Amino acid sequence: MIISICIYALCKLYLILNIYQQAHYQFKLYLKHFLINILFYDLFPFIVLILGMIHNEFIVVLLCSIYLCLFALFYFFCRMRLKFTRRIIRIIILSLFYMGIVFIPYAGPILLVFFEFTILPILLIERLIARLINYPYLKRARQKFNTYSGKIIAITGSYGKTSTKVLLNQALNLFANSITTPKSYNTELGISKFINDCADLSIYDSIVLEFGASHKRDIKKLKEIAMPRVAFVTGIGYMHVDTFGNLENIIHEKMSLLQGAEIAVLNYDCSYIREYEVDKKLHIISYGLQHGKYQARNIEHQEFDFFIEDQKLIHIKTNLTGKHQILNLTGILAYLYEQGYDIEVLKRGALSFRTEKNRLELKKMNTYTLLDDSFNSNYEGFIEALNILKGHPNKRVLLTPGMVELGKYKKELFSNLVDYIVCSSDIIILIGYFQTNVLYRKLKSYNMEVYLVRNFMEGYHLFLTLTGIYKDSMLLIENDVPDLYRVGLI
Repeated sequence: MIISICIYALCKLYLILNIYQQAHYQFKLYLKHFLINILFYDLFPFIVLILGMIHNEFIVVLLCSIYLCLFALFYFFCRMRLKFTRRIIRIIILSLFYMGIVFIPYAGPILLVFFEFTILPILLIERLIARLINYPYLKRARQKFNTYSGKIIAITGSYGKTSTKVLLNQALNLFANSITTPKSYNTELGISKFINDCADLSIYDSIVLEFGASHKRDIKKLKEIAMPRVAFVTGIGYMHVDTFGNLENIIHEKMSLLQGAEIAVLNYDCSYIREYEVDKKLHIISYGLQHGKYQARNIEHQEFDFFIEDQKLIHIKTNLTGKHQILNLTGILAYLYEQGYDIEVLKRGALSFRTEKNRLELKKMNTYTLLDDSFNSNYEGFIEALNILKGHPNKRVLLTPGMVELGKYKKELFSNLVDYIVCSSDIIILIGYFQTNVLYRKLKSYNMEVYLVRNFMEGYHLFLTLTGIYKDSMLLIENDVPDLYRVGLI
């Protein structure tokens, strides 16, 4: 029985570390997952363990041991694979020492069945070790930024920040050398790794950084590493309400990027930004589709007119999909125009601009059109993607796990979302019974064709089956919820 407990604990350790990594090493999200899943993860293993300890008969112990080992295999049913970083390896080493408690009579096996909770002291110790290791790394990045004489541009927001970062860096490189953080390197460690890996910053005229914030004071910590001269706020919404507590805290945190900056580029289509009181000494560049000094008007597919107040400056053609991306580009054009960059060069360059993959990316497949927006996770982007889906002339299919971290606003936002889904989709495939139950009930009340599946691959195979019936359909893949928000295997 001892051997089976060790095997069980090792398997469970993989799940524990996977969820901890997906929670960005935050205890609150990590504990929330395991508390929600406590019956699935712990009830039957605990019962089996007790049976195996009470009955000394060989056959009972053998069956209980086999059951524990087989049950532990479920812990590997994670869509996202664990990345064996140095931090994860440190936790594994500490955990292996900790697993010696299995040899403590009675207490050891029970502690390992509830390993996700009893491992917390190990995670706390490792966190202290990580801080000691990371301190010189962060200090080095801070020193490199302090000696950098070029322009530091920081972008934050609940949505649009990654696309804006990518597009702005492409636009700046039309005129001079610019560099930006790769992928979603938007945390202290991510930005520090990026900057420490750069051998010579002096060859770059500009550095474009993405500032992610899911907790209070996150922006402050990032500004202590790199203080931007130019601050972009792309939009504010309900992302990370669970960790911020309320919308007011989100607004205050995002807008705190402006403190200490010289120029603020603000999306005035967002009322939370437009109505926020900012320092009058700050140079404001406002943009939008309906509000702001600079606007994109007369939008037709991938073309628009760029206006300053009521004066048309130029007609722009792009390869960007959706009004949301045109909005991001408008902010970039506004900033560069005010900085004196040649608008004609920008016009020619706009056709070559590309956003990152899986963000409103339109792909033509053999028998259907794919609108891949799987990296999106916000309400506003969801609506924009649905508007594109709505314009497709044939069958329109939505594949989504919904949205997460909406806190107390979840029911309200899902209710509003249903109205858009009903108008834009013919078939809806919802991933995950737990996180989509609110959407499912409301959509069924509209007599929509709705399917519930356990995971993405099951939903995608269902769509491929449907494409045999409906040719030239469009599939919108919206959002990609990690295992952290999964309940059991559903």
